[in-house]
Amino acid sequence: MIRNSPKRRTPEEIRAGNLRLGLILLAIVAAFFASAIVKQVYFVTY
Repeated sequence: MIRNSPKRRTPEEIRAGNLRLGLILLAIVAAFFASAIVKQVYFVTY
């Protein structure tokens, strides 16, 4: 990435990018925990 690029990102664009990244990471974490819970419930060994 060029450091002093002529097109600067506005704060709104930065905020939107951060929100999108946060939602993606939240979805990954939620999927990880959901899979762990499903594994505990369905594949429990007695």
